[in-house]
Amino acid sequence: MSVQRFKSLLFKATQIQREIEKEQSRRWPDWMRLLKLKKLRLAIKDKLRHFTEKNAGSQSLKGLQPITVGVNKHAKHKYTD
Repeated sequence: MSVQRFKSLLFKATQIQREIEKEQSRRWPDWMRLLKLKKLRLAIKDKLRHFTEKNAGSQSLKGLQPITVGVNKHAKHKYTD
């Protein structure tokens, strides 16, 4: 997996997290949509974990920089994975 693919997966995971937070903040959240979004997020996180374990200490991760992800300040709950 290339560094570009890794960055793409990080971006997708962030987008999905935002969609989850948006759905949870609705008055009547669609639990089926939440379930699908959470499964998709976990699948992406598994791919990212596999990539980082496979390339731990590798030169391919040197170009990556940490990014700041916005947090929904109005969220009622804190979720950890």
